[in-house]
Amino acid sequence: MRNRAHCRRVAFFAAALWLVLSIPALAATLYQVGAIASLAAGDYEGRETFAGLARHGDFGLGTFENLDGEMVAVDGGFYQVRSDGAVRPVAPGRKTPFAQVAFFRGALDCGRLDGLDLKAITAALTKRLPDPARLYVVRADGLFEAVTTRSVPAQAKPWPPLATAIKAQASFPMENVQGTLVGVYTPPGMRALSPTGWHFHFLTADRRHGGHVLAARATAVKARGDRIDAMTVLFPEHPAPCPDAPRPEAGAE
Repeated sequence: MRNRAHCRRVAFFAAALWLVLSIPALAATLYQVGAIASLAAGDYEGRETFAGLARHGDFGLGTFENLDGEMVAVDGGFYQVRSDGAVRPVAPGRKTPFAQVAFFRGALDCGRLDGLDLKAITAALTKRLPDPARLYVVRADGLFEAVTTRSVPAQAKPWPPLATAIKAQASFPMENVQGTLVGVYTPPGMRALSPTGWHFHFLTADRRHGGHVLAARATAVKARGDRIDAMTVLFPEHPAPCPDAPRPEAGAE
């Protein structure tokens, strides 16, 4: 009897310990600089350095002060995709007006995306989310038959709204490239904070090409993700300069 009671106690504490240890692996915290509503209204003032951003995540996306290109963070490396297509590591002292990062674990198996274009990728990933009412970060790695990305040139003050600024975007078509699709999923109801639905940036495996994703088709690609259970937001310091400006279409923000 005494041995059986002891075994039950050991089993109980082992199960409790497993539960406690597994909780952090199931969820992540998203750290966000700025709000998409302010960025869309033309607020491109740097709010946080990349040295500070790196303390809160090793995976994510965003942009730079003055809207100077697209930011992609993969495996702890932060990269700037310039409007001329060049990709450069980001200096720690540079600043961002909008960025979203998390420490990526890949606790969720989001399946394969082989043969899917961007529209089908977004539909498949959304269907595979455990709860589409939550935020998620997703990483998809592999071979892409085609990817088209864009970047935007730096803007001068007085800053135009985002919908105007992206009219000067440069696009970069790529074929048969190995790389990583960096995605943030935002549920409906958070439109002022983050682009709702899926927001994707891309970085090639050789870290030479990338940007905000406009189109894609996967050849052999595997996706994993993390559920976001907590979010920290560093809000803009000033009112939006053009609060009534129209926002870009979904997927172009």
